[in-house]
Amino acid sequence: MDKKNIPKSINSYKNIFNEHVRWGDTDGYNHVNNVSITRYFESARVNMTRSLETKKYSFILVHFNINYLDQIFYPSKIKIGSSLSRIGEKSITFSQALFVNDKCKSIAESIMAYADIKDKKSYKINNKIREFLIKKYGASDET
Repeated sequence: MDKKNIPKSINSYKNIFNEHVRWGDTDGYNHVNNVSITRYFESARVNMTRSLETKKYSFILVHFNINYLDQIFYPSKIKIGSSLSRIGEKSITFSQALFVNDKCKSIAESIMAYADIKDKKSYKINNKIREFLIKKYGASDET
């Protein structure tokens, strides 16, 4: 990974989610397990999308890519920065970074499709949700 692509500050993200390392997130050496790091990113994404979901429609994860840059240890306070980098016709793309003590430890990109849960089909993101996402999270509108 090119160092110039590593975020230097969490302040460039539209949403900041606070988390902490739990004892159960670690191995015997107090090192945070990589699966736990994916859960931290998930918690930040869900924090942004949960209010937009209904019993019928939800955002579902269809792609997740993560780069582990440095180790995280127990105990640590974590900040996850998240922004929407794209709003497509039927999906949204998240850019995220995880920071400990103002140092970026991991970055991730996620794509979530807007879908009918029962029909298991993706659907077009309606204008009300699209406008909310653009206003709150600064995403580009690329339909």
